[in-house]
Amino acid sequence: MDLDIVRWIQTLRNPVFDWFFYIVTQLGDQIFFIALAVVLYWTVNKKFAHKFVFAFLVSAIVNTGLKTLFKRLRPYNYPGVVSLDHWTTTGYSFPSGHAQAAGVIGYAGMQGYKHTQKQWMKIAAILILILVPLSRIYLGQHYLSDVVTGVLLAYMMAHVAFLLVDKMGDDEHIYTLMLAPVMIVFLLFFPVHDIAIAAGGFTGFAAGYYLEKVYVKYDVKAVLWIQIVKVIFGLIIALVIKEGFKLFFPDTVFFDFIRYLLIGGWAAVGAPMVFKYGQNHLQKKI
Repeated sequence: MDLDIVRWIQTLRNPVFDWFFYIVTQLGDQIFFIALAVVLYWTVNKKFAHKFVFAFLVSAIVNTGLKTLFKRLRPYNYPGVVSLDHWTTTGYSFPSGHAQAAGVIGYAGMQGYKHTQKQWMKIAAILILILVPLSRIYLGQHYLSDVVTGVLLAYMMAHVAFLLVDKMGDDEHIYTLMLAPVMIVFLLFFPVHDIAIAAGGFTGFAAGYYLEKVYVKYDVKAVLWIQIVKVIFGLIIALVIKEGFKLFFPDTVFFDFIRYLLIGGWAAVGAPMVFKYGQNHLQKKI
């Protein structure tokens, strides 16, 4: 039944849908998550961004654990299904990581709408919750059960994570940092690429968030042109760490952990330190 649904959806294939769903599926990718997280953290609200990152990374670790447990082959491994992704996804199928990412992003968007009443946030959240999972089926990467489970699981986990962070009160930076060793121990028992990425990102962000809140205390408010410069500069450095360091680091789980540890640390404390110094320097000159 699951396989038949994928085959039926792929009967709708055409060049327009191919490109549309390939673009849509990027909204569930780690690159989009990094970009969205840092924009929130550097320009909007650090505490809300912390909740978002916390929920996303915990969800990512659970996703990898479940994939390792169930070891379900992806649809394109069977006759009648074509992988339409430009870079065929590796690893197992259940549950869908992209759908889980969409679930967390969708939940964060709905929370943003709840607090701001900005209608576009609600619309964007609903579209991501629907279109990203659908894109994974259309592209032949996942079954319907993969994406439905991924979205529901992530939405529930994000709800719990947001409530948990709220319960931490003003000590969220301390409790988050205390969870970092748990992530590292988990990685030691399950030394795989995806867990290394999530554990590294979580550890770097947790340590950086603690240092930023206690020592840096950067105010994210700024005029629009400064916000744009901050995001562009910060993302370039993050991209250099993510992709450029591959030229020097061996392709191992340990160095995946190190790369994402550095990305998390840069996003949480490195960039805010640079922004704070840069803005203070500009104000003195003006």
